[in-house]
Amino acid sequence: MESPSATLYLWPQRTLYLGFIGPLSALTQGAHTLLFGLDGAIPFTVGDDTVTTRCALLPAGLTFSAQAGEGRIACCFLDPLGRDLLFHQSRMERHPSGLFLPGDFAQEQQQVLERLFQEQALADEAYAALQGILFPAADEVVPGFEADERVRQVIERIRQDPTDNLSNDALGDMVGLSGDRLQRLFKDATGIPIRRYRLWHRLFVTSTMMAMGSSLTDAALAAGFSDSSHLTNVFRNMLGMSPSMVLRRSRQIRILVGSEPC
Repeated sequence: MESPSATLYLWPQRTLYLGFIGPLSALTQGAHTLLFGLDGAIPFTVGDDTVTTRCALLPAGLTFSAQAGEGRIACCFLDPLGRDLLFHQSRMERHPSGLFLPGDFAQEQQQVLERLFQEQALADEAYAALQGILFPAADEVVPGFEADERVRQVIERIRQDPTDNLSNDALGDMVGLSGDRLQRLFKDATGIPIRRYRLWHRLFVTSTMMAMGSSLTDAALAAGFSDSSHLTNVFRNMLGMSPSMVLRRSRQIRILVGSEPC
């Protein structure tokens, strides 16, 4: 039997794609993202700047395009509150384009990612291997990080029911803030507006349901999208590709759902 050419790992706070992907059209990320070219450097275009590198950290909300060619990538969507972002920023150098470029630590990261790809690690095995490498360990102190409890509560509320389109004012009432004030705090903490985070989480829910055997349409509707066309539009805008490229469950891709330590 032919081995899968890609694996999509889904954890509650983070997502990792390992494998072939081709070109990414212009997209605006819904999460802080760490992207590696496992087989060679990748050209990233941000506005008028093109930067070619084996690894880049892309803050949420940054619009860019990338061309992986025939090579494999590792694309990790980091936690929404920014703990992982600070973990990496302290090890990287900011480019004028808005990208963060790697230091010496990137080589160790790539070696671990390559091993996970070759060994086809299960979700919990992969997560254990990546702690302290792609994201901080659960008990690790990240200098400068202090989560805003109000933003955390709003994220948890959205995750409880992504189909619920609560207004910013309604969410603000939960944490003692006006809708406008909450929106500003939320964007400062996550890099994106509340509505965009809700759409981003719906992509995660859709992916998880497809991993469990749901059809694309059924998963999209259950996650809160109005129809499969709505899902496709959001998918292209946030991920730079169609959902069928990544989410089609076949012998060419594994979709694995795992847990994270508290």
